[in-house]
Amino acid sequence: MKKLLSLSLALACVLSLAACAGGEIEATIAPFPEFTATDFEGTVFTNEMFRDYEATIVNVWSNGCGSCIEEMPELEEYYQQFQEENINLISVAISAGDSQEERAKSQEILLAKGVTYTSLIPDTESDFYKEFLMEIAGYPATYIVDGEGNLVGAPLMGVVKPQEDSLLHRLELAQK
Repeated sequence: MKKLLSLSLALACVLSLAACAGGEIEATIAPFPEFTATDFEGTVFTNEMFRDYEATIVNVWSNGCGSCIEEMPELEEYYQQFQEENINLISVAISAGDSQEERAKSQEILLAKGVTYTSLIPDTESDFYKEFLMEIAGYPATYIVDGEGNLVGAPLMGVVKPQEDSLLHRLELAQK
């Protein structure tokens, strides 16, 4: 009886995974949330930045997230690689808006990891911070945004490199 129950549970798990994997990811009609944020040099950015690229990779990270920090060199490689394809990569340093100390720590991390892509500091009083960033279940979280400012598929949760196939597929969809 135990063997039959175990086999049934295993089959149910496999079928549920197959059902999830079989669906095609499509560009959503939901726009990326409206935002205004500055980078570490004080330059102001808004959603208008998405219009300059066929797609933008948006990586949200935290100072206390070791895997966020460790993946930065890989993200820098993607940034350099995708520039020729008019694909941008930015990050949102979610901790940087908390205090001057956290901002300095974020900037120190970016410098130590050799990051050259734009990293935004969110305003902790904004709706973007309160209603979008604070709702993210874990870090890093990476979103793909098309040139119209729409999200493409669900966010990639965790380090991007092991999910490169999904990243490339969503970028391809964003460019259509």
